[in-house]
Amino acid sequence: MAEMIPVRMPKWGLSMQEGAITHWWKAEGERLVEGEDLVDIETSKINNVCEAPTAGVLRRIVAQEGETLPVGALMAVVADPAVSDAELDAFIADFQANFTPEDEDGDAVSALALSQVDIGGRTIRIGRAGEGGAVPIVLIHGYSGDLNNWLFNLEALSARGPVVAVDLPGHGGSSKAVGDGGLTSLAEAVVAALEVSGVTKAHLVGHSLGAAVAARIAADRPDLAQSLILIAPASLPGTAVSEAFLTGVIEAQRARDLKPWMEMLVADPAMVTKDMVEDVLKFTRMDGVEDALSLIRDRLVSGQDAAELREDLADIPKALVIASHRDQIVGAPDEAALPPGFRVVWMDDAGHMPHLEKAGEVNALIIEAVG
Repeated sequence: MAEMIPVRMPKWGLSMQEGAITHWWKAEGERLVEGEDLVDIETSKINNVCEAPTAGVLRRIVAQEGETLPVGALMAVVADPAVSDAELDAFIADFQANFTPEDEDGDAVSALALSQVDIGGRTIRIGRAGEGGAVPIVLIHGYSGDLNNWLFNLEALSARGPVVAVDLPGHGGSSKAVGDGGLTSLAEAVVAALEVSGVTKAHLVGHSLGAAVAARIAADRPDLAQSLILIAPASLPGTAVSEAFLTGVIEAQRARDLKPWMEMLVADPAMVTKDMVEDVLKFTRMDGVEDALSLIRDRLVSGQDAAELREDLADIPKALVIASHRDQIVGAPDEAALPPGFRVVWMDDAGHMPHLEKAGEVNALIIEAVG
């Protein structure tokens, strides 16, 4: 019998339980290319497109626009044209008969095992996923984010091997003490957390502020950095962080004040949901967060750390940079000013969050880069 491949409701983030189908980009009978836009899905946390998981023919759409399905439920079936309608019907009936929705505490492939590590009186939250003896991929988020910012990347990356996601000091579930707020201070905290966790070699993947932290680590600790992937990086030649955005996030008191700043992050503002805005607002109101983010903002705006990092980039033998000319937060790096070992891949159909906006492409680039 020819292969039939189920297209399931994805799990985007640790808390996602269900998603609503809002638009199919392909019709039954159309041929798919792996990674192309297939169906738009709306969740309480984020709205995004689910990409085709494989090449083939979209033989059957099981869930229609407007339907809400639990994570893992069958949305469609991809199969060869040689598969008969009777075989498709039997496949779908068998899937539906044996499918059990994940309960609230259920495990998912993309779920992170969370823990706190002590680094001399401060705690850093880390999450782990994936298995095997490969060098782990370490994910470092951006300003005002946390490890949940990798919700579209965890499943693909952890299928390759171990993944460790870190909450920077002042962010997420980590202590709110950030030292002087500079890149070196943040980098030293990440390194300490990795060492306590037994990570002695890592593929460093950072986004925005996290990319600058990852580059700082790679320059200072070449023994630790097996490879370096920088997504929409701050502090590289040609970039200039938006002070208005950094301050806007800190000072917003209501969701309607914060939403325009959040919409700057992406090329399509429709990605930003009410819950996404509320989550960031709750975080910025936590004790110690405003002071922490203000210290980090001031160091970013001063440019001192960026200037020092740019001088040290030549010490990094190679890096993959994923960037966009449509990035409203840090702008586009000057490709000509980067060291010869730095390769830039442009994603101009995304904004400042290509790992969310074009997750399939970014995941493939990361997996290729880490080998």
